[in-house]
This record gives sequence, C-alpha cells and structure tokens, in this order.
Amino acid sequence: MLRIPIILLITASLAACSSLPNAGPTAKTILSRQQNGGAQSRGVASPYSIFDVNAGTVAVLSRHRPTGFLGSFAAGGPPSSGTLGIGDMVSVSIFEASSGGLFGTSDATGSAGSKSVQLPPQQIDRGGRINVPYAGSVVAAGRTPAQVGQAIVSALSSKAIEPQVLVTLTQNAANLVTVSGEVGQGGRFPLAVKGTRVLDAIALAGGPRAAAHDLFVRLTRGTRTGVESLTSLVSNPRENIYMRADDQLFIYREPRTFTVLGATGKNDTIEFTSDRVTLAEAIGKSGGLNDSRSDASGVFVFRYEDAAAYRELRGGAASGGYRSGSVPVVYRLDMKNPGSFLWSQRFLMRNKDVLYISNAPSTDLAKFLQMIGGGVGIVSAGANLSTIGR
Repeated sequence: MLRIPIILLITASLAACSSLPNAGPTAKTILSRQQNGGAQSRGVASPYSIFDVNAGTVAVLSRHRPTGFLGSFAAGGPPSSGTLGIGDMVSVSIFEASSGGLFGTSDATGSAGSKSVQLPPQQIDRGGRINVPYAGSVVAAGRTPAQVGQAIVSALSSKAIEPQVLVTLTQNAANLVTVSGEVGQGGRFPLAVKGTRVLDAIALAGGPRAAAHDLFVRLTRGTRTGVESLTSLVSNPRENIYMRADDQLFIYREPRTFTVLGATGKNDTIEFTSDRVTLAEAIGKSGGLNDSRSDASGVFVFRYEDAAAYRELRGGAASGGYRSGSVPVVYRLDMKNPGSFLWSQRFLMRNKDVLYISNAPSTDLAKFLQMIGGGVGIVSAGANLSTIGR
C-alpha cells in the first residue's frame, strides 16, 4: 500500500525539479543564451556575448582601457604661455633716451632729470584694452607683455625720444584654474608660464586628502567633461594633460567595488584596496569557490565593455548594432584548466563588475535526492503510525 504514495511523491518531485531553489543560473543556462552573431535564443534576442578568459582575451583588454582625459580632450602641449587676458592687472613703465622728453623731466638749470615714468597699475577692461597717455587705447588681451610693450612703442615713436616700454603682469586674473573637492586647500590658481598639468594643479591645492585608489578627478573644460582615476593619472603620464585657462578640477572620493554572487565563500560587495585587482585576487577576496556547490568551469564576470574592445574580441565584427558606447559582455573562466590560474592573474577587475560562480549540476541532484529522502521519511512515519493504530 505504501508504494503508490511513494511513486506519486517521486513523480511530483520530478515535475518540480526545474523549480528547485538556486542562487542563480547554471553555467549551461548562461552559455546557452549568449549572443552568437545576432542569433536569438528561444525567440528572444540575447542580451550579452560570452568570451573565455584566455591569453587572447587578456591581450585585447590590455589594449583597451576606460577612456580618460586623453580620450576626452586633445593632449597637445602647454597653452600659449604668458598671454594676458581680460581682468589682468598690468603695470607699464616708459623710458626715453634723454631727459626733457615727453615723459622725462629736467630741473630749472637744464641739468638731466628723470628719463622714465611708471604708470599706475591698471586692469585690462572687458574690451581687452588698456589706456596709455599719448598712445591711447592699446589692445592687451591675447598678447604677451612684450607684444603690448611693442604696440605702445609704435604708438609713441613719433612723440617720445626713442621710447622703450616695459609691461609687467602684477595680478593674474585671466589664466586661472579652479581646484576643489578632496584636496588640502581648494581655490583658484594661476597657470605657470611653462604650463601646468593636472597633477601640478592638485599639488598647488595641497594634494589629495584620501587614498589615491579611491579618488577620481573630474575635469570640466567649457561644455566638455572627462573623468579619470587619480592612480591612472600617476601611472599613465599621457593622461596627465596640460590645463587651460578656466579649467575646473573636482576631486571626489568614490570607492570602487565589485559584487560577488553564487557558490563562493561569501556573497558580498567588496571594495578595491588598490588600483589593480585581478580576477584571481577577486576570487580569493570572496573566500574562493565553495567545494560542495561550485562549478569550477562556471566562473563568470559580468560587465559593460567598451564597444571598440568588443569588436576586437569578435575579430573586428560588430554584432547587434554595437558600434559605440558600452556593450553587455560576460567573461568565462574555466578553472578546470590549469592555464586559467595564470590568465586570471592578468585579467583586471573593474568598478561595478559582477563576479558570479555557478552551482555544479550535481547540486540540483543533491537537492532533489534530499527532497525525495524527506518525502520518503514522511510517508514511512505515516505508515508506522497507522500500524500502531491497529
């Protein structure tokens, strides 16, 4: 009489096997739904492509990194040095070859007196000009002090005795950059004549106030904005570009993280403790693979990848219309392959990556057998009770 209930229980359990509780999809499910040249899975376009973590993948990703300042702004050299601008304060000194001239003086006996005059400092007006007696309005903005001096000499050449002019910048108001945020002392700082790079400007503001791997630098130039991590600026000199007048730097703290899910020692969101965290280190930080649950061939990293890197990973083919922007990509590491341990040391994690370790197929079988065992136990207990009742 007990056989019929047991058979019914087994049949019901088999029917419910596909709905057994899981921490996430199996490796087979992830692999079966990848995008393959625009193919569709079960009539629905796949949202991602899968690439194995191997020597080729690591080499491609090493050539493609998130766009920083170099990709957002023209590199170029230092800006035109020493040019004056609207708002700058300048001092003008005029010298003549002999006394008694337009700007010189002599005493009552006719003996030699002063041969020069220094005009009071004046601000370059909104029209970019300054005023000089007998020379009139002179264009100053966009010129170096020497060029302004030569323009004044030309205007005075027919009036003064062999005039010579010295123009000096007394207060810089046009060639300034703004630095704020996580720095020692934010403010507005003048650009050096030889040029000021991003790290120079940060140093002028007292340096960073937090660990470099947690800091990002936002550069705003006109209507264009670029973001770069502080450690990348230090490690990659090409990203340390020259500043321009009116540039704005904002340094902010944003700890980078990656999330670990699935059959690991712990599921958690883990902060980067250095600028570079490899996949091998990420697995270690998560407590490693769970021996009783994990599928060693099903280690996956989910991320949005740069379209250029995606095309190169596909051998130059653009699939799914991805020609620019970010592309959903999944990287698979097969840790049953000994070489994977080497490649995982060169595969770098990025901010907001999701590391997922799938359950082994045997895990579902174990759950199913446990369910069957529990059901048989319940039926057996019921049979014993009915026997006692007799």
